[in-house]
Amino acid sequence: MKVWLVNPFDPLPGEQEQLGRYAHLADALRQAGHDVLWWSSSYSHRFKRDIQADLVMAAARDKGIEIRLVPTPRYSRNVSFSRLKSHRSYARSFNELARNEPPPDIILASSPPLESACAASKLGRAWKIPVIIDIQDQWPDNFRSMMPKAIRWCSGWLLARYYAIEREAYSLATGIVGVAQGYLDRGLHVGGSKKFEGVFPLGVSLKAVDEAIKQGAQRYSEKWRKPDGQIWLVYLGSLGYSHDFLTIVRAAIPAKKRFGQRVRIILAGRGELADKAAKIVRRHSLDNVTLTGFLEFPEWAYLLSQVDAGFNPSLPGAMIYFPNKIFCYFAAGAAVLNTIPGQCAELIDRHSCGLNYTAGDPGSCFDAIERLVESPDELSAMKAASRRLAEQVYDRGIIYANLTRFLEEAVLG
Repeated sequence: MKVWLVNPFDPLPGEQEQLGRYAHLADALRQAGHDVLWWSSSYSHRFKRDIQADLVMAAARDKGIEIRLVPTPRYSRNVSFSRLKSHRSYARSFNELARNEPPPDIILASSPPLESACAASKLGRAWKIPVIIDIQDQWPDNFRSMMPKAIRWCSGWLLARYYAIEREAYSLATGIVGVAQGYLDRGLHVGGSKKFEGVFPLGVSLKAVDEAIKQGAQRYSEKWRKPDGQIWLVYLGSLGYSHDFLTIVRAAIPAKKRFGQRVRIILAGRGELADKAAKIVRRHSLDNVTLTGFLEFPEWAYLLSQVDAGFNPSLPGAMIYFPNKIFCYFAAGAAVLNTIPGQCAELIDRHSCGLNYTAGDPGSCFDAIERLVESPDELSAMKAASRRLAEQVYDRGIIYANLTRFLEEAVLG
C-alpha cells in the first residue's frame, strides 16, 4: 500500500539529531513492503533554520522513502504568533501540492499542527480513503496555560477558530491514535468514537541508542568520566515553559548543602528559559549543576549511559502525558524522577522504576533525590526495572510494527 505521513516537526533522515517517531514508522512500513511519502517542512522546528535538503533527500533515498519538503515560513520562537502563521502556511501548501498527486491508500497525519491534520481529513473524505490522526499534543487546550491570566477568562472565544478546526479534523478522521491515553481520550471526546483507535507511545530505538553509546564512548568518555561514588541526575529536553526543570535547579541548592559534589545535576537541552536557569546557577554558585546546551546524539547517548536517574518533569497545565524523554531514560537503564500524573505516575509505581514527586516543589524534588542517594540498593533495582521496560514494551521495533499492522487493518476496513 501507499502511505502518506503528514508531519512537519519530526527529525528527518540526514539531519544531525536522532530520528524520532515518523522516521522509525517509515522504516517499519518499508520493511513491511509499503511505499512511504512523508510530507515534511522546509524549516527545522528544532534548529530554527532551513532543512538541509540535499542531505535529507540522499538519506531518504537510502532508506527507500520519499520526502517532500513543503515550503514553510520561518519562526524564531516556539510560543509565538509567527509559529501559528507558519503552521497555517504549511497546511495550505500541503493541501495545494497534495491535490496534484495520485491519492494514497491511507494518510497518517500528526496533530499538531491542527490545520494540516484537518486538511488531511478533508482530503481523505474527498478521496474516500482512510485518514488516521496521530495526536501528540493537546492543542488548542494547552494554549490556555500560555495566556496571560488577565485574558484567560475569554480564552474560549479567542481560541474558537482552533477548536472548530480540531472538531472538524477529528470528526472527519477515520481513526484516531495518540502517543498517550490522555491524547486519545481527548480526540474521541471531540471527534466521536472511531472504528480504529489506539495508543502507540513514542518509544525508543534500543538499537540506535546502544550504537550511539558505543560511538560516544570513543569520543566523550573523558569529558563525561563519572567519578566513583558520585550520583548523576539528568534532565533531557526543552528548557521551555511547559517543563518544570527550574524546580530541579532550585532543588540543587539543598542538594549542594546536603551532598556537596556527591550529587551532580546535568541539564541537556536548550530553550527560552535557559538563561533563567543559568542565572539561578550563578546566583547560588551551584557547581553541582551543569547546563550543556544541545548535544549531538552520540554525546547525548553516552552521557545518558552514565547517569543514575533522569527527570521527567512538566507543569500541571502543560498537558504533557507521556513524553519522549522517559523512554530514553528507560533505554539507558536510568531511574525516573517524575512529576507527570496519570499514565507516567502509574507506570512508575507499578514497575518500581523510579519515584514521583510534586511539580513546582523544590522540597519534594530534593526529597526524591535524597531517597535515591541514601538507598543505593533501591536505586539499582529501579535502574534494572527501567531497562526491562525498554526491552519488553517500549522498543520502537515493537511499537511501530504494531502501528504498521494497525494501518494495514484500517486500509482493509
